[in-house]
Parts: sequence; C-alpha cells; structure tokens
Amino acid sequence: MEEAPRATCTVAVVGLGAHGLATLKNLVEEGFDATGFDSNTYVGGIWHATSEARLSSLPTTVVNVSRERACFTDFPFPDGTSSYPTAEQVDRYLNDYCTEFDLWARLKLGTSVGNIQRDEELEKWRFDATIGDGSKVSLTFDKVVIATGPHNVPVMPTLPGSDSFQGEILHSLHFKDPAKFEGKTVVVVGMANTAVDTATGLVGTARKIYLAHRNGCALLPRIMTNGTSLDHGASYRTFAIRDVLETLFPNLAVGFIDRWVGAIQKAHFDLDPQWRINTPPPSLSKQNPTVSDTLYPALRSGSIISTHAHKQITGPHSLELEDGTLLADIDAIIFCTGYRLDLSYLGRYDPTNLNPNSTTPPQYDYDAPRLYQNILSHEHPESLAFIGLALVFFPGFVIADLNSMALAQLWKHPKELLPSKAEMQEQYARHLAWRARVKALPNTPGKGPQPLQMETGAFIKWVQGIAGTRLDEHLGYTSPAAWRLWWRDRALSRLLMDGVYSPHAYRLFDSGGRRRKWEGAREAIVRVNGDVEERRRVGKGGGGGLGGEKMVEVEVLLGDVVACS
Repeated sequence: MEEAPRATCTVAVVGLGAHGLATLKNLVEEGFDATGFDSNTYVGGIWHATSEARLSSLPTTVVNVSRERACFTDFPFPDGTSSYPTAEQVDRYLNDYCTEFDLWARLKLGTSVGNIQRDEELEKWRFDATIGDGSKVSLTFDKVVIATGPHNVPVMPTLPGSDSFQGEILHSLHFKDPAKFEGKTVVVVGMANTAVDTATGLVGTARKIYLAHRNGCALLPRIMTNGTSLDHGASYRTFAIRDVLETLFPNLAVGFIDRWVGAIQKAHFDLDPQWRINTPPPSLSKQNPTVSDTLYPALRSGSIISTHAHKQITGPHSLELEDGTLLADIDAIIFCTGYRLDLSYLGRYDPTNLNPNSTTPPQYDYDAPRLYQNILSHEHPESLAFIGLALVFFPGFVIADLNSMALAQLWKHPKELLPSKAEMQEQYARHLAWRARVKALPNTPGKGPQPLQMETGAFIKWVQGIAGTRLDEHLGYTSPAAWRLWWRDRALSRLLMDGVYSPHAYRLFDSGGRRRKWEGAREAIVRVNGDVEERRRVGKGGGGGLGGEKMVEVEVLLGDVVACS
C-alpha cells in the first residue's frame, strides 16, 4: 500500500460550491495540501441567493431531494431543517460544513483563476489569480481540480422580431426578484424545474402568467398523497434491481422507470390534456423530472396558463405562439432555457474540445467531454480533474462527495488505481455508445440523454469501488461479507437494504485503506429512519415513502438496530 501524499503535494480546487467544498475536504482528509478558489466572495455557489447577475437560487427555491437523502456522507443536515430544505437552509449548511471540517483557512474567496498552463519541465500547473481590486499573482500547484459546475453559459434561444418588443426579455439568470414584475403579464419559457419555480414564484405578484413550452415533463410531487416523501421509497434494494435491469435489459429498465413515474403522476395530478404536460412525458433517461407541489394547483386555478412554445414577436407587446395563438399586452418574457458547459478558459486543456492539437477549427462536444468517467483528463490524469461533470440520477451532494472521495484515492494511489491511456479511451468509447443507445430509445425519439449524463448504475458501481465504500460488498447477494453482516447484524443489514437509502451508508464500513470511515454513520442511519417513521406516524408529511407493510417492517427493524447499538 502506498504512503499518503506528502504535505507538499499541493492541489488547487477552482470553484467552491458544493462540489468544490466536498473536493477540498476529501483531499485534505487524505493528506493533500489543498487550497480553494472562487470568484465569489462567499461559498455555496448557486445555493447563495444574490441580486448580482450570477447563477443563484431564489428566495423561494426549495430542494427537490429530501435532506435525508441529499446530505454529504458524513455531515447530516442539522435538527430542525425542513425535510425539503430551502435554499437559505442549504446555504447555511454549506457554511457549517466549512466550519465543521476547518476549511475556512484554505479558501481564497473573491479570487478568479485564469490562464491555466502546464509546466511540463517542472510537472506543475501555473495560473493567474486575480482578486477584487484587480491585482494579479501567478501561483503554482502540483494538481488542479476544476469544480465550477456544468452551468456556465446561459442558453438564450433566438426570438424573431425581438428588436420590436418594448417589454423586457431576459434569461432566468437575471430573474432575482418577483416583486419587480408586480402587476405585469409575464411569459415564462420552459417546463423544467427552473421554469416552474419561476412561474409559481410569480403567482400572487404578476397580473397574468403564461408558461410556454414545446414538450411535456414528468411532473412529480415532493410529498405523496399519503403524506410521505417521494424519495424515501428509494432503497438500496430498489436501486440494485434497477441497476441489474439497466445492465442486462436496458430497454426494459427504462420502460419500468417511466411507467413508475407515469403512475405517480397520474395518481397525484388530474392533468388537463390542454396543458400538454404528459404528451407523453419525456423519458427520465433523457430529461430530469419536474418536481413541484405548487404548479398543479396554480394551473387548476388559472393562476398559470399553459401554452404552446413561442414563435415570434409580432408587435411592441405581442407574442405569436407555435399554434398560431397571439398573446397580447406582454410585459416580460423570461427564458428558463438552461445553461451549457464552457471550459474554453482552459485553452488546449479544455476537454470539450475534441481536437485541441489540430490545426483545423476546434470541434466541441459539450454533452460528452473527453474525460475518463467525466472526471480525469485524458492527457494529464495524474494532475488535472473535473468534479461536477459526472451527472447521474442520484442526489447531487452525495455524488459530489463520492466523486471527490474517488479522486482523492486515484491521486493517493496512482500506481494501483490510475487508468492507462487505453483504459481511458475504452471507457470513453463505451460512454459514447451508451449515449447513442439512449438516443435511439422510442420515448422522445432522436433526443439524447442530458448533457454530461452518465450511465447511473455502472458509474455508481465504479465510483464506490474506487472510493472504497465497500457498501456493495456488504449488501450484494453473492458477497460473503454481505451474508456475514446478515448473520451477525440482521437488523442493520435489512435496514440498509430496505430502509431510507441514507448517504451515511457510504461511510459505514471500514475501507481497508481507502476513504475514511465515519464513526457516527450507524447512529445517523438509525436516526434518519427513525425520524422518517415518526413523521409518517404523526402525519406531519415529508417522511416515510416506503408505505404500508414495508414501513411497519422498518419500524420493527429500528428497534432491533437500536438494541444492537
């Protein structure tokens, strides 16, 4: 086994949102001398609400994944946090994370990074760091992690006739205060989470709200009709079954998940066909669900009017839709049309540039950058990495933690774990083939998976293995360790399999020399399941999700686990 890296092995982490903070913490935990940089004067990235023209949450933003499943692996949300935290609560949580793991002294806030270059002779990275007053200094590090996230450049569609429009046209990036639209007629373009949050955030303020969209969506509630939380029913066992289906019968797996989503949508929302929401909803393999408890009642009451997508501006305050409908007296059009990746500031190290060393014009692929597992640079896997570009159908903070745990191990044990050039090329080829297969699926034909999306089951298996969580080893049906756990601690084994899929399970078992174990993991897992069951029992909502006999079984398991603790 290799020794931990020397304290002089320096790492620059660029970006201090959730991904950057988790990366900084996990690298330091493994002995690296890591420093974090962010052009913002605060940590938390998009979770810090700001009036500046930066990507950020709104005061009304609520997380789409419950806190029981959305926290870091060794840092639960504090008591009293909503099951679905507000952006303000998440912002405070990330600041508390810095305090808990003593990260503040390692942060360089209000500092932008540019002109990143590789010094091949010294085998180090150099870049310019610029602070708020414009002063610049050149810094040198052994390794660099780019953790600025995938949402860099706003996507702003062309709107014919916009020059004649006398109202306001803006991207959601600039939508900060609903009060500025009081008494106005607003068209919100899009049907994803940002569009729905924007439209519902205007209810009660704007005079009239149109929600213009070309495609439908998979509309899901946060809270089920029985008062339980949507994502608490996602156990390790259900994910394991899905992963097997995804590997052996991919079309069957996609159909199974889409039917499950459709059944939930049908059970919770009596959708008017004129709203064109389920026409049918796009497959989850190609588009994230839209999670909202407020859109449906707003549509039912007429507070929000669902329309066809925009076509063109026809006058100072009029907009023609694709079906020929003319909307008059429009004061503002807000495009909630997302963002794309932009790493052009990396120059020839930009992984979206598929021919960086060619004399021909650059060819960019923003959906599938040339990276190993969407993390490691092909050219410099030993020293250049990207955290936040491997998107899977899994809670974001958990993935940030797992990815950075894996990166720390890859760089700590390079001879044992770093892939060869051939292995990286083979993995990238498999990834492109997977994306092509998803694109060929019949639901929304011709539409590929989301930008940067990875094959969830295969990726989670890989990242767990590299990080050293040993969770699959202790829960897999064919593993001797799993049967030993079941025999010696049956209550815990069954709770891990069928209880709430808690992120703390990834810190539960000894790693055998990989990521650090958290001694509080078992207690946290028991507590999470106990809290969920208690909220279900007293009918407060936001808990449960396993339903019926399954929930009764978990209640019995909790008593057994506590007795064994």
